[in-house]
Amino acid sequence: MSSGEIQIVHLHRTIDDQKDSIEIGTPGKGGAVKVYVDFSDPEKAMQKIRNAFEVRRQAAQLLKESEA
Repeated sequence: MSSGEIQIVHLHRTIDDQKDSIEIGTPGKGGAVKVYVDFSDPEKAMQKIRNAFEVRRQAAQLLKESEA
């Protein structure tokens, strides 16, 4: 690089605060869902788990309706 040139460098880094996970259910009995959470924030983790249960329930309902 010659003097007077400006070099711009972009650095991208992924910071993953959802490093913990929990698997709910079994594939053969209604489906399994893996939820990525941060166990150091129990309230937020529990909300994500509740949401996962609701999505799993809705997915099962859609499957049941499509088979009818």
